[in-house]
Amino acid sequence: MAKRARPAAKRARSYHHGELKSALLDAAGSVLADHGVEGFTLRECARRAGVSHGAPAHHFGDVRGLLSAFTAQSFEQLDALTREYQRKAPPDGFSQLLASGTAYVDYALTERARFQLMFRSDRLDPSDKHLRQAGQAVFGILQESMARTSAEAGAEGVMLPEKTALAWSIVHGFATLLLESEGFASQTQGNRDNALARIRKLITLSRAAYESSGQPQFADTLRR
Repeated sequence: MAKRARPAAKRARSYHHGELKSALLDAAGSVLADHGVEGFTLRECARRAGVSHGAPAHHFGDVRGLLSAFTAQSFEQLDALTREYQRKAPPDGFSQLLASGTAYVDYALTERARFQLMFRSDRLDPSDKHLRQAGQAVFGILQESMARTSAEAGAEGVMLPEKTALAWSIVHGFATLLLESEGFASQTQGNRDNALARIRKLITLSRAAYESSGQPQFADTLRR
């Protein structure tokens, strides 16, 4: 009796070097969207990319390496979205600052899984050059917009680190609460346009702080 042929083993998909990296990054996004940061594994990432379980480690070293490359890509996306918002906004400093803050919240709402990973220092490699450069580029947009806002109000160079920290805290805190607190998110009825309108109002409410020339009362308040 002839032996029944055994089914052929499923072969790993073949990629060129650059294509494999791109495929693994795409797979990483899929795994994160489905399972979150805590449920992310290299093995599942490889499975979705259709390659051997050792392929991600070969190209990225370990989980932190892959997630760091993925996050660098996320910062580049945020950079591009911010610049798109700024191109559509008036050229004055505050309008550019307002545009950058709105883009930040829009990105968080549109790319939830990516945004929630971007500041998870416990899962990322802080020494990754690509990640550092991409993150610094986004922060640089905020710094530049704040410097122009302050200078155009006659307060050039006044307390820029504090003003920048205030602006970042407002937009990041707002975005994080929208994603992680159902009660807070209910204030915008889960509507993107409502959320973007709300962050623009919050940034506008804090405009006086960004344009402050550093009067003693304001300076003392920030430094306490």
